[in-house]
Amino acid sequence: MPMLNHVQTRLVPLLVSRSLYWRKFRFYRTLRQTLAIIFPFILLGNFVQALNLSVFMPTGFFAQIYHLDRVIPAYNEISRVLMLIEAGTINVLAVATVYFAAKFMARTYLKDDNLAGLTGVTSFLMFNVNFTQGTNQDFFLFQNFGYRGMFFAFWLGVLIGWLFKFSKSPDQTGPSQFMSISELTEHSLRNMWLIFAIILVSLAISFGINFISPQGIIGLAYIGFRIPVGGLSGHVSIRLALVTMLNTIMWWAGIEGPLNALNQFGSSPTATANLNYALEHHDLYHVPNPITINTVYYPFANFGGVGMLLALIIATLLIAKTKSARKIAGLSLFPSLVNIANPMLVGYPVIMNPILLLPFAIIPLVTQAIAWTFIRLHLMPPVVYTVPSTTPGPLIAFLGTNGNWVAFFVSALCLVVAVLIYLPFVWLSQTVNLEAIKEERA
Repeated sequence: MPMLNHVQTRLVPLLVSRSLYWRKFRFYRTLRQTLAIIFPFILLGNFVQALNLSVFMPTGFFAQIYHLDRVIPAYNEISRVLMLIEAGTINVLAVATVYFAAKFMARTYLKDDNLAGLTGVTSFLMFNVNFTQGTNQDFFLFQNFGYRGMFFAFWLGVLIGWLFKFSKSPDQTGPSQFMSISELTEHSLRNMWLIFAIILVSLAISFGINFISPQGIIGLAYIGFRIPVGGLSGHVSIRLALVTMLNTIMWWAGIEGPLNALNQFGSSPTATANLNYALEHHDLYHVPNPITINTVYYPFANFGGVGMLLALIIATLLIAKTKSARKIAGLSLFPSLVNIANPMLVGYPVIMNPILLLPFAIIPLVTQAIAWTFIRLHLMPPVVYTVPSTTPGPLIAFLGTNGNWVAFFVSALCLVVAVLIYLPFVWLSQTVNLEAIKEERA
């Protein structure tokens, strides 16, 4: 109780004042508006993705258990429809982000927000031209159009919206709404040189970056981050902790980290060696590589996706003060059960939320340490067997150890510990937000 009182009397007012301070910045208001607008599309896209990957893919968790490809009529046709919806929503997330970021930023200067948004999209495309394209390659780097490119897209949009401060667009609150079509067109043409300069500079920078990173400017974030998923050697535990923490911070910043729950259990040399040993010796406790990404991180530190977001959802449903927070957590629950984190990352939001950064980054380290301890003490075997990537997080270790109940207990322990760590930060975030709103309205 004394500690709680100290937090209420000292820390909360400080965070409220900081929150009010940041809300004065145009980029912060732009971020809030952008995330709010794109969230419904992310939610829809990830619901469809979760359904498709877990049910309408033969390798999906529920599809394998219930042999749904033999039960559901038009199984493959439904899967193709779901993939189209997914492509039209979450796979163009960065494009939508740059449009709305430029739009809302330009609006703060009372400039032509629609023209700024369209310019932002064009500039983003120029930054993602595939200069190494061959006869069978795409003209653009489409892999950068989803969550992977969201961080860059947002700040590019903010920059372009700011550049429109110097445009000759009419005041959006003034006479422009009463202009004729020809007059509006003439005003748009006044900005041709600004638009042309932005596009030309974007293309020139993109061309120069291509010599360093063929994956464009977004690919620069991954240079030097070649994670040895299967080949960590020498101080494995320390390197594993650093790699996973850096990955978590990247996701928090809006950059898709290299470790994705949907790509877990890849065919790495260590995973193959562990599986071969287990099959040959019928022994999981003495596999040659007990501590790896596949034995510690994915099975015990990734429930609900990066940052153990399933635990954040549970904590929010338990103590959140606002109906909106509980609703977002509830809507994010199904995608999170199959390890899809984007709805919670964007809708809560976790992205660029300073209060949630600490637990988001620390919790995976804590749960990995718990799993490491049980494996090193030979109380639990490492996860060896491959399971579908859409397997609910708490079941991965149990199924990956061929039904070891200690592994299930450790998974449950990790989830409980993660929820307990998230609880005070959820309370703090909610309290600060409510107090800041009261101060703004006062």
